[in-house]
Amino acid sequence: MSAHNHKPTGDTTMHDLSNSLMEPWKNSMTVAVETNRLALDNFQKLSTLQMKMLRSCMDLGIERLKAASEIKDAEGLLAFQAGQIEATMSLSEKLIDEGKALADLSEGIMAECSKLTGEVIGQSSQPLRSQVPRKAA
Repeated sequence: MSAHNHKPTGDTTMHDLSNSLMEPWKNSMTVAVETNRLALDNFQKLSTLQMKMLRSCMDLGIERLKAASEIKDAEGLLAFQAGQIEATMSLSEKLIDEGKALADLSEGIMAECSKLTGEVIGQSSQPLRSQVPRKAA
């Protein structure tokens, strides 16, 4: 009997069993990779948002320190105080805009998490259904 004509051995059955046992793990790994991608993408977006706000605050602070160093008389002090009010209003507007951007980012994260959760639930229930023995008719 040649090697080409023999029946599958227990090794093939073991291989099939191994593959069927590994299938749920493959799905889990896919989910883990997607979760990590989601976390990294959103961490990058959040970091960019925070760095932008930090830069704005630093620039404003340096600008106001320069303005303070140029006060030479009462009129200069009054002009500086008016500039402080304007700077405060500008900073408030930036904080509101950044808050809105953060809320939008949070909504996006929640939507992506919900989608990923739905995919996980769909993937995890499918292998269980395919493994349930069917009753003979």
